[in-house]
Amino acid sequence: MLTLHGVSKTFRLGKESVRALDGIDLGVGAGEFLTVIGSNGAGKTTLLNVIAGTCWPDSGRIAVAGQDVTAWPAYRRARFIGRVFQDPRQGTAPHLTVAENLALAAQKGPRTLRWALGRARLAFFRRELAVLGMDLEKRLNERAAYLSGGERQALAVLMATFTRPKVLLLDEHTAALDPAHAERVLEITDQLVRAHHITSLMVTHRMDHALRVGSRLVMMHKGRVLLDLGAAAKANLGVEDLVGLFRKVGVVDDELLLTDAKACAAQ
Repeated sequence: MLTLHGVSKTFRLGKESVRALDGIDLGVGAGEFLTVIGSNGAGKTTLLNVIAGTCWPDSGRIAVAGQDVTAWPAYRRARFIGRVFQDPRQGTAPHLTVAENLALAAQKGPRTLRWALGRARLAFFRRELAVLGMDLEKRLNERAAYLSGGERQALAVLMATFTRPKVLLLDEHTAALDPAHAERVLEITDQLVRAHHITSLMVTHRMDHALRVGSRLVMMHKGRVLLDLGAAAKANLGVEDLVGLFRKVGVVDDELLLTDAKACAAQ
């Protein structure tokens, strides 16, 4: 479904340059749920950006469902690539109601909403919202601005999966939430991805989340993929086991990574 071949990206900051992606070769099959971990500067968000088209690679090719999209602008890719950001405010329009946000997501563009909010469509929205288990189906006429961060992020995940995109990108989408909402949004994400067999990439700083959900786990470091574990390989791993694998491939000085691992293990 998604293929990256030899993808590289270097950012220049004054006289210095940072190689964010270093010849990435990656294939993600149809319906596969890939979790991506790594410390700050590993290239995780840049990876999502080049897939979404908001950042152009210096070299390499990107294909979705066999179609080369390397030269396509972000708006063209957005028709079949969904994305949820870390900030819950980025995935919804705060001045629109819950129903109007869903109508926009359903038609993938800012057209007239009059036809989209008929009785049948509203009943469909209520059924879809009920799956979230947050009682949002009772708040269709409430503006998104009045929802909590967790509620808005759950709505954003639903909106991103509404048109069944070929690829779903999740950029640390639980990181800004309190622990209870983070867990619920993660459960909702896993539920929707599984139910609709959506090819997904989830960047996370939580090793326990990366191990718990998804059918495959990739660890990045300095723009490269150092570990690529399938479902069977990661099924019996704990956080400390994962830290041990990082050390085995040479990641031993990453204080942030090891601190996060200890925090996850203590929960």
